Formats: sequence, structure tokens, C-alpha cells
Amino acid sequence: MGTRFQDQPPDQWAGPESLDPTPVWKQYLLVALLLFAGLVVIVVISLLAVAPQFVRPPALVAGERLVLSPSDAPAVGAPPKRIGAPLVDDAHAFWLTQPAKGDLRALRARWSPSVGSVECEVTTTASNTGAPQLTAPCGDMNAMPTFDLRGDHVMGARRGLDRYLVSVGDDRVIVNLGRLIHSDEKVPAP
Repeated sequence: MGTRFQDQPPDQWAGPESLDPTPVWKQYLLVALLLFAGLVVIVVISLLAVAPQFVRPPALVAGERLVLSPSDAPAVGAPPKRIGAPLVDDAHAFWLTQPAKGDLRALRARWSPSVGSVECEVTTTASNTGAPQLTAPCGDMNAMPTFDLRGDHVMGARRGLDRYLVSVGDDRVIVNLGRLIHSDEKVPAP
């Protein structure tokens, strides 16, 4: 047997049906449908991403984002404002505070002494100086944990309050309830 096609016996030759072109229009149709489906997915994801810009506050949009009006924010140093039902469930309730001009904080309304332990409700109180503070009256603690308007612990706690990511615009405040920022636990030096 040689290496040229003329050297091959005729019974090993391919028949004329093998020379028919492959119907590529089906492949083009499949590629076109996949591209169209990809564009539809991109458009849907894009619309969900910009949804907070189109709704009227207050509203909870896809992606666990709560849209509030700037008038819902408390004044600088004023007592915190609790945001809960009916806008969000009890597990996502938070205290909206403004410790400094333009510094809005969404502090979670539930606190635990360590991450993963039993949580207790956070309430608002006034300090000896009259400034508003947040407290977490947990039953098993000796001292009542107290927090400032930034969510940092003042006394009786090793960690501050967990908080949500907040975005402030001219006409809306967006709180990302899907992005919980855990407070670090402070361990005393030996």
C-alpha cells in the first residue's frame, strides 16, 4: 500500500454521499439562539442592578436592597431610627444612624456576644450626657453592652454591632441587606 490516494484500492475509497456539504445552517441557528439567550440574561441582570434607581422609596428590590428617602435618615447626632416591619423582616431590621454629616450607618437590630451565638434585641437609650446610645440587654451578660451611634462598643462588650452596607445619593439611600459586615471581636491582651 502506498501513501498516495491513487495507490489505495477502490473499495477503500469514500462514496459520493460523503462529499455532500454539512448542513451548517443548523449550527448557525444554534449559535444565534445561544447569543440571543446570553443577551437576554445580560439585559435581565442589568435591569435588576439598576432597579434601585427606578423605584419610589421606600421599596425593597431584588438583591435584598432597601431603597429609602433621604428624609428617612435621622439628623446628625439625633436618636437612631429603627427600620423594620413591614419593609424588612425581623432578622434584617436595623437602626439607621448618622453620627457625622454624610456618615449614615445601618446597624443591625440584633446582636450577639460572639459570631454565631444566641442573639438579643438592640434597643435605644440615652446616656448620662443625654446623647443617644444603643444597648443589647442580653440575659447572660454581667454588664449591659452599650454601643455608640457608629456601632462601636462603649462598655460591656468585646465586639461592636454588625452593620449593612449603605450607599447615599442625592435622592435616595440604598441599604444592601445582602451584605452584612460583621464587627471584629476585640480580645484583651494577656
